[in-house]
Amino acid sequence: MRIARFTIEGRPAIAVDGGDGYVDFGAIIEAHGFRSELTGKDPERRIIRMLRRGMFEEPFIREELDWAKRSGNYCSLDVEGLAPLLPLRPGKIICIARNWAAHAKEGKHETPDKPFYFAKTENSAIGYGEKIPLHAGIGRVDHEGELGVVISKQASRVSSEETSNFILGYTIINDVTARALQHELAGEGRPWYLAKSMDGFAPMGPSIVLRNEAEPLKGKKIRVTVNGEIRQDGLIDDMIFKVPELIEAVSRYITLMPGDVVATGTPAGVSELHDGDEVAVEIDGIGRLVNPVERID
Repeated sequence: MRIARFTIEGRPAIAVDGGDGYVDFGAIIEAHGFRSELTGKDPERRIIRMLRRGMFEEPFIREELDWAKRSGNYCSLDVEGLAPLLPLRPGKIICIARNWAAHAKEGKHETPDKPFYFAKTENSAIGYGEKIPLHAGIGRVDHEGELGVVISKQASRVSSEETSNFILGYTIINDVTARALQHELAGEGRPWYLAKSMDGFAPMGPSIVLRNEAEPLKGKKIRVTVNGEIRQDGLIDDMIFKVPELIEAVSRYITLMPGDVVATGTPAGVSELHDGDEVAVEIDGIGRLVNPVERID
């Protein structure tokens, strides 16, 4: 089962694919009397409001789809040729650094003995097909394809054994990094927030695949191509710290909220992006996220 957003007849629609193609889930629950969850000025946060009400738990979705079929409110969507929108605008993105030994090595770092993480802010999130900006004067900018874990409910001090209760599903993230600026700031002993959280530096999508469909993650590959050429090719199995360990480590000190995303790190092979490039991140069973790159003077 997948959750996505598309522009349908000039409006952003929340869509669900329960196995028979996408339906306008927002229209279905509105017809069933849940209009208040769909109101508000910011459509990118409607999914978060619905998460807080448990509206993306699989039993609720199944019940609504069954009701829609019985009542004649089943709103099928033809999304062929439509670019999905940013699935949701996360409150925060927690990114795990050096979670593949080979990536740590290529960056000339030691392999960590515990999860090491930093944050990207909500302004950096963009959707499928949106442009990754290359600002003039910031030097080298790299791609970093990653598996993203979308949090379903408030999680604080969660043990690794119970993390599945707090995971809505999985998506794809490109942790775009101003590498030259990162090295410059780190070398001066300054925080390198700017190198990670510029506008457009966290492409995400194309959808959220619910946990039961996406798991098990074992055996799944993550690949990054630039203009069709493979740059990164790794197995999720090769992450040093697996998803349950990461959720436990982060939530020990930082409360994760519905709609937050944990980006689980990137395999070796990060490389520089240039004006006019097209970068694609693909994860088996999760999807393919594609974004063009454009220089901004």
